[in-house]
Amino acid sequence: MDVGERLRLVPYWEKSKPGSNRMEVIIDPGPAFGAGDHAATVIALQLLEVSVRRAAAEMRLPSMLDVGTGTGILAVAGKRLGTGFSVGLDIDAASIYTARRNLRLNRMTSDGSVEFFVGGVESIRGVFHIVAANLVAPLLLRLREDLVNRVGLFLILSGIADSMLDEVVEGFCAEGLELLTSIGNEGWNGALLGRS
Repeated sequence: MDVGERLRLVPYWEKSKPGSNRMEVIIDPGPAFGAGDHAATVIALQLLEVSVRRAAAEMRLPSMLDVGTGTGILAVAGKRLGTGFSVGLDIDAASIYTARRNLRLNRMTSDGSVEFFVGGVESIRGVFHIVAANLVAPLLLRLREDLVNRVGLFLILSGIADSMLDEVVEGFCAEGLELLTSIGNEGWNGALLGRS
């Protein structure tokens, strides 16, 4: 499945099929959430491509934090697109196991520039150039302060139902971020916010 301008999602059982000129991200969903084809994930990937391109214009190898990493798809795709040190967090140990497996499937384990840990956003310190959170809107709002405190340049929010988009965007803009763009698809929405 092609996503955005440069990515192609490939289920691991199809990895031996002829590829394309796109950057392939091989995903084994395991017990985690989906193979990357859910509308909210596709939106997050599209916004990730935009944010990595913008961040890379300012610096080499922007850092990334993926909150609620699930299969690790955003962190793996971020590396394909050009991020530097990246961290994926999830409160579910099975998701972290799956994310680490996907890292190996994509042959990205040798340099240690991507790490996956069991824990929530409050368990990590520091600021990342790009922060991504593909979570349901009520959880995004509950984590708002912790997410905003980790943002260096861009915040990608996805998993927002149509009925909650305005509330989520207004809540994060009240924390000092500005809406750069949003995408909607199949009743789901994502927003790219930046430091104002």
